Amino acid sequence: MENDQGLEEALLVEDLHTGELVVERANGEKWVLDAKKGWCPWGYEFEGKRVGLRFGAVTSVLVNDRGEQFEFWTDKQIQ
Repeated sequence: MENDQGLEEALLVEDLHTGELVVERANGEKWVLDAKKGWCPWGYEFEGKRVGLRFGAVTSVLVNDRGEQFEFWTDKQIQ
């Protein structure tokens, strides 16, 4: 998955059911991502699974194994 459209592999740790998701990057950092529009319709399906992540300081994109993409605000790093 890495280098596919500039994506890194990430773990979708949890869908917070508030429009926010927790992801763990390949480097071990955990981040809260906040959906730009509403909520990610497939986030809950991919909890505990690997997804593609195009990480940015302001915005990030998640891509699942079906090729579906969703845009997020990069909110904050957590422990």
